Amino acid sequence: MNTGLDPSDALKLTRNQIEGDTIWSVRGKTEHEVAIPIGPTLQAALDAAPAHDAVTILATSTGTPWTYNGFSTVWHRFKKKLEAEGVVEPGLTLKGLRHTVATTLREAGLEERQIADLLGQKTPSMARHYSRSANLADRNRITMETLEQENERRSQVVKPFAKTVKP
Repeated sequence: MNTGLDPSDALKLTRNQIEGDTIWSVRGKTEHEVAIPIGPTLQAALDAAPAHDAVTILATSTGTPWTYNGFSTVWHRFKKKLEAEGVVEPGLTLKGLRHTVATTLREAGLEERQIADLLGQKTPSMARHYSRSANLADRNRITMETLEQENERRSQVVKPFAKTVKP
Protein backbone atom coordinates (compact mmCIF):
# COMPACT_ATOMS: atom_id res chain seq x y z
CA MET A 1 0.00 0.00 0.00
CA ASN A 2 2.89 2.38 0.70
CA THR A 3 4.78 1.57 -2.49
CA GLY A 4 2.15 0.95 -5.16
CA LEU A 5 4.09 -2.15 -6.16
CA ASP A 6 2.51 -5.28 -7.54
CA PRO A 7 2.56 -7.92 -4.78
CA SER A 8 4.87 -10.22 -6.76
CA ASP A 9 7.33 -7.34 -7.25
CA ALA A 10 7.17 -6.34 -3.57
CA LEU A 11 8.02 -9.87 -2.48
CA LYS A 12 11.16 -9.81 -4.66
CA LEU A 13 12.54 -6.54 -3.27
CA THR A 14 16.01 -6.94 -1.82
CA ARG A 15 17.86 -4.82 0.71
CA ASN A 16 20.35 -3.61 -1.89
CA GLN A 17 17.49 -2.00 -3.84
CA ILE A 18 17.19 0.62 -1.11
CA GLU A 19 19.46 3.62 -1.60
CA GLY A 20 18.95 6.29 1.02
CA ASP A 21 15.28 7.22 0.94
CA THR A 22 14.45 5.52 -2.37
CA ILE A 23 13.62 1.99 -3.45
CA TRP A 24 14.85 1.25 -6.98
CA SER A 25 13.05 -1.57 -8.70
CA VAL A 26 12.04 -2.94 -12.08
CA ARG A 27 8.45 -4.06 -12.69
CA GLY A 28 8.42 -7.76 -13.44
CA LYS A 29 5.52 -7.52 -15.88
CA THR A 30 6.69 -4.52 -17.92
CA GLU A 31 10.42 -4.40 -17.09
CA HIS A 32 9.86 -0.67 -16.52
CA GLU A 33 12.20 0.92 -13.94
CA VAL A 34 10.53 2.52 -10.95
CA ALA A 35 11.87 4.77 -8.20
CA ILE A 36 9.76 4.71 -5.04
CA PRO A 37 10.46 7.39 -2.43
CA ILE A 38 10.31 6.01 1.09
CA GLY A 39 7.80 8.13 2.98
CA PRO A 40 7.40 8.26 6.76
CA THR A 41 4.77 5.49 6.92
CA LEU A 42 6.85 3.07 4.86
CA GLN A 43 10.01 3.98 6.80
CA ALA A 44 8.22 3.28 10.09
CA ALA A 45 7.11 -0.11 8.78
CA LEU A 46 10.65 -0.95 7.61
CA ASP A 47 12.07 0.13 10.98
CA ALA A 48 9.50 -1.95 12.89
CA ALA A 49 10.06 -5.11 10.81
CA PRO A 50 11.72 -7.96 12.69
CA ALA A 51 15.40 -8.45 11.93
CA HIS A 52 16.15 -11.38 9.62
CA ASP A 53 18.87 -12.72 7.35
CA ALA A 54 16.78 -13.13 4.19
CA VAL A 55 18.05 -11.35 1.09
CA THR A 56 14.55 -10.00 0.49
CA ILE A 57 13.03 -7.16 2.52
CA LEU A 58 9.87 -9.15 3.22
CA ALA A 59 10.52 -12.42 5.01
CA THR A 60 8.65 -15.11 6.89
CA SER A 61 8.78 -15.45 10.66
CA THR A 62 11.62 -17.93 10.16
CA GLY A 63 13.64 -15.34 8.24
CA THR A 64 13.27 -16.85 4.77
CA PRO A 65 11.97 -15.09 1.64
CA TRP A 66 8.22 -15.41 1.07
CA THR A 67 6.85 -17.38 -1.85
CA TYR A 68 3.90 -15.72 -3.54
CA ASN A 69 1.58 -18.59 -2.54
CA GLY A 70 2.77 -18.59 1.06
CA PHE A 71 2.32 -14.85 1.41
CA SER A 72 -1.11 -14.98 -0.27
CA THR A 73 -2.26 -17.66 2.18
CA VAL A 74 -1.16 -15.66 5.22
CA TRP A 75 -2.64 -12.46 3.72
CA HIS A 76 -5.97 -14.21 3.17
CA ARG A 77 -6.13 -15.32 6.83
CA PHE A 78 -5.17 -11.83 8.02
CA LYS A 79 -7.73 -10.21 5.72
CA LYS A 80 -10.51 -12.50 7.00
CA LYS A 81 -9.80 -11.34 10.57
CA LEU A 82 -9.94 -7.71 9.45
CA GLU A 83 -13.23 -8.36 7.63
CA ALA A 84 -14.70 -9.98 10.76
CA GLU A 85 -13.66 -6.90 12.78
CA GLY A 86 -15.23 -4.63 10.16
CA VAL A 87 -11.92 -2.93 9.41
CA VAL A 88 -11.95 -3.81 5.69
CA GLU A 89 -14.70 -4.67 3.26
CA PRO A 90 -14.91 -8.18 1.78
CA GLY A 91 -13.17 -8.58 -1.54
CA LEU A 92 -9.97 -6.68 -0.76
CA THR A 93 -7.01 -8.17 -2.59
CA LEU A 94 -3.28 -7.51 -2.58
CA LYS A 95 -3.57 -6.33 -6.18
CA GLY A 96 -6.51 -4.19 -5.11
CA LEU A 97 -4.19 -2.22 -2.82
CA ARG A 98 -2.27 -1.19 -5.95
CA HIS A 99 -5.53 0.05 -7.46
CA THR A 100 -6.22 1.92 -4.21
CA VAL A 101 -2.90 3.75 -4.53
CA ALA A 102 -3.76 4.83 -8.09
CA THR A 103 -7.29 5.87 -7.10
CA THR A 104 -6.07 7.85 -4.08
CA LEU A 105 -3.50 9.69 -6.18
CA ARG A 106 -6.05 10.45 -8.93
CA GLU A 107 -8.54 11.80 -6.42
CA ALA A 108 -5.74 14.00 -5.02
CA GLY A 109 -5.35 15.53 -8.48
CA LEU A 110 -2.21 13.88 -9.76
CA GLU A 111 -1.85 13.39 -13.49
CA GLU A 112 -2.02 9.93 -15.03
CA ARG A 113 1.65 10.10 -16.11
CA GLN A 114 2.73 10.76 -12.50
CA ILE A 115 0.67 7.82 -11.28
CA ALA A 116 2.00 5.57 -14.04
CA ASP A 117 5.58 6.51 -13.15
CA LEU A 118 5.08 5.56 -9.50
CA LEU A 119 3.37 2.28 -10.40
CA GLY A 120 6.00 1.41 -13.00
CA GLN A 121 3.57 1.45 -15.90
CA LYS A 122 4.76 2.29 -19.38
CA THR A 123 1.67 4.22 -20.41
CA PRO A 124 -0.72 6.62 -18.68
CA SER A 125 -3.62 4.54 -19.99
CA MET A 126 -2.82 1.86 -17.41
CA ALA A 127 -2.88 4.49 -14.66
CA ARG A 128 -6.30 5.53 -15.98
CA HIS A 129 -7.43 1.91 -15.80
CA TYR A 130 -6.10 1.46 -12.25
CA SER A 131 -7.73 4.70 -11.06
CA ARG A 132 -11.03 4.35 -12.95
CA SER A 133 -13.07 4.21 -9.74
CA ALA A 134 -11.72 7.55 -8.47
CA ASN A 135 -14.37 9.93 -7.19
CA LEU A 136 -13.53 13.15 -8.99
CA ALA A 137 -16.52 15.17 -7.82
CA ASP A 138 -14.45 17.43 -5.54
CA ARG A 139 -11.77 17.92 -8.19
CA ASN A 140 -14.46 18.70 -10.76
CA ARG A 141 -15.98 21.30 -8.42
CA ILE A 142 -12.64 23.12 -8.43
CA THR A 143 -12.53 22.83 -12.22
CA MET A 144 -16.07 24.17 -12.52
CA GLU A 145 -15.25 27.09 -10.18
CA THR A 146 -12.32 27.93 -12.45
CA LEU A 147 -14.60 27.77 -15.50
CA GLU A 148 -17.17 30.02 -13.82
CA GLN A 149 -14.49 32.56 -12.88
CA GLU A 150 -13.00 32.51 -16.36
CA ASN A 151 -16.40 32.92 -18.03
CA GLU A 152 -17.13 35.88 -15.73
CA ARG A 153 -13.76 37.45 -16.52
CA ARG A 154 -14.24 36.98 -20.25
CA SER A 155 -17.70 38.48 -20.17
CA GLN A 156 -16.20 41.69 -18.74
CA VAL A 157 -13.56 42.10 -21.43
CA VAL A 158 -14.53 43.56 -24.79
CA LYS A 159 -11.99 42.92 -27.50
CA PRO A 160 -12.18 45.35 -30.39
CA PHE A 161 -11.63 44.05 -33.88
CA ALA A 162 -8.22 44.88 -35.29
CA LYS A 163 -9.87 45.83 -38.61
CA THR A 164 -13.21 47.40 -39.19
CA VAL A 165 -15.68 45.30 -41.05
CA LYS A 166 -17.12 47.07 -44.06
CA PRO A 167 -20.66 46.20 -45.07
